[in-house]
Formats: sequence, structure tokens, C-alpha cells
Amino acid sequence: MEHELENVKVILNDLGYEVISPDYYENIYNWINWYKGELDSFHKYRMYNGFQFIDKKRASLKMPKRVSEEWSSLLYNDKVCITVDEKNQSFLDEMLVNNKFDYKFSEVLEKSFALGTGALVEYKDINGKAKIDYIIAPMIFPLRQENGEIIDCAFGSVKGDSIYLNIHTENSGIYTIQNKIYKKINNEYTEQAVDDMEESCSSSVKMFQIIKPNIANNIDLFTPFGISVFENALDQNKAIDMTYDSLKNEFDLGKKRLFLRSETLTSKIVVSVDENGNSVSSEVPIFDREQTEFFALPGEKEDDLITEINPQLRITEHIDGLQTELNLFSDSCGLGPDRFIFKDGTVYTNSTQVISTQSKLYKNIVNHEKLLRYTLVEMVRALMFIAKGSEYKDDITINFDDSIIEDSKETRTQAILELNNGLIDDIQYYIDVYKMSEKQATEFREKIKKRTPQEIVEDEPPTGA
Repeated sequence: MEHELENVKVILNDLGYEVISPDYYENIYNWINWYKGELDSFHKYRMYNGFQFIDKKRASLKMPKRVSEEWSSLLYNDKVCITVDEKNQSFLDEMLVNNKFDYKFSEVLEKSFALGTGALVEYKDINGKAKIDYIIAPMIFPLRQENGEIIDCAFGSVKGDSIYLNIHTENSGIYTIQNKIYKKINNEYTEQAVDDMEESCSSSVKMFQIIKPNIANNIDLFTPFGISVFENALDQNKAIDMTYDSLKNEFDLGKKRLFLRSETLTSKIVVSVDENGNSVSSEVPIFDREQTEFFALPGEKEDDLITEINPQLRITEHIDGLQTELNLFSDSCGLGPDRFIFKDGTVYTNSTQVISTQSKLYKNIVNHEKLLRYTLVEMVRALMFIAKGSEYKDDITINFDDSIIEDSKETRTQAILELNNGLIDDIQYYIDVYKMSEKQATEFREKIKKRTPQEIVEDEPPTGA
């Protein structure tokens, strides 16, 4: 996959496009390996047993994957609401359901935070329906940027022996979108006819949105790519895996150990009789050289033949050390110093973590939401443009999950008190409690008034009747 996607850059160069930050993909592929939980240069190592080197594999808690999951669930979950005007709300909801948006977006958001960058691409399928492609970093090829924002971009994917290219370029506010297919023939990619999609189209609305953590890139200060949320915590992650591997090995290494003289690990001649009655000499090993329970030492004295050692287990020290490294890792990833707890051999999310408006986690959540809100609003405008054929200019509201720092019951109680005391009106009440925009709250109030039966006051009888 990595090698095939490199060919996308060659094809784009042949088309006259220059990919921004072509060397940056090395960082992305490095993050992919950490996200998977295994990096050969770190998780595979060799240990010397006094006679030869033994290949070993370091255990991993796969914390880069875990921290990416945490950020995805904090930023986008079932409490997040995307709201448009009442007339189009059900229409938008149906489009999102047809695109399996809830779980697909959570997945691409997780991978975007792991790999630094992701994207959403909207298009019209052969049935005229609005569709969303969910793109990860290796498939994104920026062509032009302005102030760190990707303006022109190509998206490439590999299917079998074919490469699919989707190229977006902007000129005077109009986007031109090209779809191209290249098939590998005789080790060269040849352009093919596009059958199941438009070869080219234009749009006044941007049909792609970039997803990335809202943190400054300190690897490349000028690239439009984002940086992995765990890039600056890799040293802590290595310490976690080293400590966890040592903890697992503690029970193995804590077994009785035997130190032997080197010649003990050689072999001896054994004489046996074959089926014809002839004596047969064979060389057999005295000990299994693949075992690490034995360690060979040079020595010649007979009383130094075998030395026995019974190590003491250090479980508490390992767990304390592991928890310290988890705290450092969590804090470096922006989740605060007490997000994870190691207990009973498993890493748990700390459900008792106190999240206040002054906490580092809360501030980081709000910071990421700023960029994510912009992404989701642009996505809705693109979907509505495809479905309606015209630009959607009404308000789009993104209400994120604030339950982790806000007591909704307390908020409702306080709002009722303020309403009853005339400090706020019913529109402000809807804004505070139901997280509506002012326009939505006004429309909702009018709707409620129309549904409320009007009190009928009978005319008083004339005086003297």
C-alpha cells in the first residue's frame, strides 16, 4: 500500500501538480506503526544468554491507539447534534444516516488524531445521492495552501492494480473536481476511461474538509499537514511498553535461574546400538541453547559447574512505575495527568477524573472543537449543495457534548430560577438548556405558542341583568 501510494505522487507530477511536503509521509507511516502497536525497530530486539543471541518481542499496551480512541469519543459521540433549520433537518439526518456518518466519522476522527490528518470528501453518486468518502492521511496529497489551510488537494486510493485520483482545484471561488483512473500495465500506470462517475465537474462550494488536531506542528513548521496527537509522547510510550514488558517478564525471569560454565552448554558423545547390533556414536546437546533460563559463564573450577539463583519478584515497583509513565503519557497527549489507571492487568479510563473549566483536558477539548466545528459546518454545506443544487446559507449549529464538565440538571435548575425571577426570557432559557441558536430558540417559541390552546374569556353580563 505504501509503495503504491508513492506512485500517486509520480502521476500528479506528470499532470503538472506538485505535492506539498512530499517527505512528510515518512512521519505518517511511522505513526501508522505506532498506532498498530508494533514498531520493528523498538518492539523487536535480541537478548544474549551468554552463548548466543535470542530473538525477543517486546509486549505493548498499544497506548497510541487507546489515546486516539479517547479523543474521538470525547469530541464526537451520540450527544453531539448537527442542527439546521426545521424544514431541512429531517433531510439532513437522512443523508447522514445513509452515509453511516455516526460511526464512520468517529472512525476517521480517531485515525486523523493518530496520523495527524484526515479528510471528508463529498460527491454525487450515479443515483444522484450525496455521498461522503472518509480519507486517512496517506491518501491525502496537498497541492496548494494558504496560511496553513489546504486549498487545492488530491485524494488517491489503490484498488488492486488501479489507482483512483480525485483532484480538487480552486480558481476565483469555483472548485474544479477531476476524477481519474490509472491501471498498471507492464509496470506502468496508464490512464483509463472513467465509467461510473463524472470525469470532471465544478462547484461553488468546497467539496472536501481536512480533519486534524488543533495543535501546532513542531516537526515541520510550514506543512499544511497536522501532527499526531501522540507524536510528542513517544518517549513516554516507549517507557510504558518497556515497563509493561518487564512486568510480564518478571514472572518468567523471577523463576529459578541456573548459571553454567560455557562448556556445559556444548554437547557430549553418546554411544548407542543400531538395529544391526552395531555401535553408533552421536553428538547430543547437554542443554537446550534456545532457553534463557540458563546463562553461560566462563569458568574451570568443578564447584563452579552450576550456580542457582532465586530472584525476588518486584510487582509493586513495576505497577507504580507503569502508572507514573501512563500519567506522563496521558498529559503529553493533552488528556491530563490522570486519564488512565492500570489495575488488575488492564488499563482503565479514570471515570472519577475531575474535569473543570480550568482543567487542561477541558481547555484542549474546547480547542479541538473549534477546528472540528468548522469542518462539520463545511461538510453540511457541501451535502446540502449536492442535494439541493444551490448553496445553503441558513445557520448550521454544532452542539458538542459538554456533559463531561457541565451538570445538565444543575444548568436546568439555574435556568428555571432565572426565568421565574425575570432575569432571562424563554428564548434565553431554550438557548441555555437545549443549546439552541437564537434563531432556533425563537422559531421554537413561536411553534410552542401555536400549539398552546388560547384561553377563551366570556363577555361579562351587562350591569343590572
